[in-house]
Amino acid sequence: MGDLAGLKVALSVSDAPDRARLGFPSREIDRVLLTICTVLVRAGCDILYAGNLDPNQSTFKIFRHLAGAYAGGREKAPFVHIIPEPIARRTSFVALHAALRENGGITRTSISLAAGLVPVRASGDVLLLGNKGLDRKRVGSHDEWTVWLDGHERAQPTDAYTKARAAVSAEADARVVLGGKMGVLDRPDDLYEGAMPGIAEEAILTLTVGRPLVVLGAFGGASRDVAIALGLLARNKAVPRGKQQASYALAMDQVSALAHRIPAEVRPYLAAIADDDRGEPTAYAIAEAIATWRATAVL
Repeated sequence: MGDLAGLKVALSVSDAPDRARLGFPSREIDRVLLTICTVLVRAGCDILYAGNLDPNQSTFKIFRHLAGAYAGGREKAPFVHIIPEPIARRTSFVALHAALRENGGITRTSISLAAGLVPVRASGDVLLLGNKGLDRKRVGSHDEWTVWLDGHERAQPTDAYTKARAAVSAEADARVVLGGKMGVLDRPDDLYEGAMPGIAEEAILTLTVGRPLVVLGAFGGASRDVAIALGLLARNKAVPRGKQQASYALAMDQVSALAHRIPAEVRPYLAAIADDDRGEPTAYAIAEAIATWRATAVL
């Protein structure tokens, strides 16, 4: 495995609507997430994650476990969490403060707004918003939180999610994707809010800036379709589904148009990973694929 120390790896992992049809219980997603994070953190990487901030969800439980396990060897927590603007605006002061108090020791958190990323952390009974200095704001109630939010330009949800994903992609040295919403219309819990499915947009942003993208398609979801669009899985690997949001197929066409961005030397690694569900061997293969891709970029 090549030297990955100091790299920032964006991680997009969520459940997939067709996971059960592929024969995987939900615990498999957590198992793979844990092994990927373990291998990357052990290699010295930071993990970037954009999304919800519920401290009880499995993602943060895994982060908490690994932050504790590697606390002695790291100056800072190895996890960076970006909160998209729509999520921040529908989160109360009490809920945000509680989540940051719970997660503060394991993640460094920023809110994605039109003006850029704003660091946020809990300190005592207040939230500290912004970088240390004269511009940092202290917010101690829901009214103050609302006033602070209203002082920033409000983006449309589609634009706000794109901005958050772009912010993570600009920070990340590589990205790993697994699962993801597919916009299946008869499944309300599978509808996405952005201009396109998040996994597809993240794949497009990552490939556009020439960074390594590793796609785990074995567990289904948008990631499986991304792997097919990139030629890493055969088209007959697609899982039948009902009608989807109109932007889904268009997004996969955009992904397909970027397939040439994958270096020929890396394609065999990615094709093997795309249909691999083994956990730890897959995690080490991911690390090797990222290192190999980066090596080809500097040749």
